[in-house]
Amino acid sequence: MRKNSSASSNVVFRVFVILSLAMIVIVTAYLAVTIFGQQLKQVFGQEEIANAGQTVTNYEESKAIYINGQKYLPDPDVYTFLLGGVDKFGTVAESDSYLNNEQIDFISVIAYDKNKNTCKILIINRDTMMEVPVLGLGGKSAGTAFEQIALSHTYGSGLKDSAENTVDAVEKLLGGITVGNYAIMKMDAIPVLNDMVGGVSLTLTENLPQMDPSFIAGSTVTLKGDLALQFIRRRIDVSDGTNLARIRRQEQYINGFYNNLRLKVSENGNFLVKAFGSVEDYLTTDCDYVQMNEFQNYIKTYPEATIYTMAGEARKGAEFIEFYPDQTNLTQLTVDLFYKQAE
Repeated sequence: MRKNSSASSNVVFRVFVILSLAMIVIVTAYLAVTIFGQQLKQVFGQEEIANAGQTVTNYEESKAIYINGQKYLPDPDVYTFLLGGVDKFGTVAESDSYLNNEQIDFISVIAYDKNKNTCKILIINRDTMMEVPVLGLGGKSAGTAFEQIALSHTYGSGLKDSAENTVDAVEKLLGGITVGNYAIMKMDAIPVLNDMVGGVSLTLTENLPQMDPSFIAGSTVTLKGDLALQFIRRRIDVSDGTNLARIRRQEQYINGFYNNLRLKVSENGNFLVKAFGSVEDYLTTDCDYVQMNEFQNYIKTYPEATIYTMAGEARKGAEFIEFYPDQTNLTQLTVDLFYKQAE
């Protein structure tokens, strides 16, 4: 019997189509995997480039700092925590815009070095001038603006997007370090936390009668409640009215507060979780319970903190005081606190 040539042709055609489609799928999958793999390499720093006779990664080189020809890289054994305060009262609330009016008035970065068993705290001047990351509609990046770092928090809803924009600004200022966790709070939280650690006792280095008539240089006072907030926040009508003078008071206060906090954490293993829970209405943080406990263990384990401030020049700008960091000093501070010598 003669075979149907039309049927045979159809079978051949179907086989050809199936094989062609299979080949297209295989090639497409190969290209997708290859491209995705290259993107992963770029993200995780595995794409190699040649530099100074050595093979390094794009990611590594973007984080590198050089001092006198010596290369330094972020130290993976240093855990960092950003603690900040915004200049507003009230519970945290989302703004109805992609902007808000809450400047970050206090910025500090705590660095725990697991190898050296040290705790170092860097206070960043809120007037520091830099290229601040800007968020536009929908929280998308809209470039940068050369302005005070305090304004970094005004971009976004006032919640986590604003907090993380401040984190981005700090990371950029400090050579590209990675901040481990953050907690940013409203002014209402300060008196509560202050009193939970039993207040802060210190010896006044200047006359501050505007805060309290008894605040005379040389006297020892214990700051409780609203006086603690005034001591670290008040600026324009006390001392010389500058943020630099306020930072000196903040440095003195933080030293006393941190020591008291360490004692409380040593006495009560759940103290920090309880303390942050008491001010949660005024707090924005990326810490969950496990991370908070980890932070608490650092506080309990490591010795007293050494506090650092930035050298630089404060100038009168067109509208506000502008602080210009001494770049040599800032680079050295960054290396001393967050980096290690490259091998």
